Amino acid sequence: MTVSYDEPHLARAVENLSPAMIDQLPFGAIRLSRDGLVEYYSAAERRLAGFGSRSALGRDFFSGIAPCMDNPQYRGRIEGALSDGTLDLRFYHTGDFEDRTRELEVRVQASAAGGYWIFMRRG
Repeated sequence: MTVSYDEPHLARAVENLSPAMIDQLPFGAIRLSRDGLVEYYSAAERRLAGFGSRSALGRDFFSGIAPCMDNPQYRGRIEGALSDGTLDLRFYHTGDFEDRTRELEVRVQASAAGGYWIFMRRG
């Protein structure tokens, strides 16, 4: 099963895949709990971001992994959409672990389990 990053219901499509299939996607996938703790961090995201073998599970995504997104423009929009029950965002960000000039397209959608997914496609 192939899943396109531009799939309108990307989170639902990814949730129908096995973890091994998610790890093979051409874009990164991270599932967070409602309070921002990492529940799943795909092998594809590790590889594409240059995150390496560092531990991600259970860490606060915004303070421990992506502090560059811990601001009103990113985290604030996500938390606002979560509160409103309308979490389906797309935004752009510049900077990655190994390449601070790399362009990222970020999609955030609600997870069926109650948290949310962050998907990242690199330019």
